[in-house]
Amino acid sequence: MAHARILVVEDEIELMRATSKCLQSAGHEVIPACDGMTATKLAMDERPDLILLDIALPAGDGHTVAERLRSNVKTMSIPIVYMTSHKSEEHRRKAKELGAVGYVVKPCRPETLLGVVSQVIRKHSVASPAIA
Repeated sequence: MAHARILVVEDEIELMRATSKCLQSAGHEVIPACDGMTATKLAMDERPDLILLDIALPAGDGHTVAERLRSNVKTMSIPIVYMTSHKSEEHRRKAKELGAVGYVVKPCRPETLLGVVSQVIRKHSVASPAIA
């Protein structure tokens, strides 16, 4: 599996630690953000290969973050996978409308998360070359 720089946007500290450890054990670099404002800034500054995005966040929810990133030329092509406890069809539909390429309901098993990450990285690393 290709290794990626992944922006993990999660406000629950223990879940952030567990997710980071899981991703790092697979060789990925984790860029942590615990609120919507920080996530938006880091996405624009760091240009990660993938964003794992929670919905319920302080300082701008996940949908707002996704809207901001999709409307900015620097970040519009970064794949976003929602990682959230929201199971409703309404949230899934909104995520899809905002261009999310995946939707993982937490808590999830590490192998489920790594499988989704691997699939997205394979699909998008060739199709979306980095913009200098």
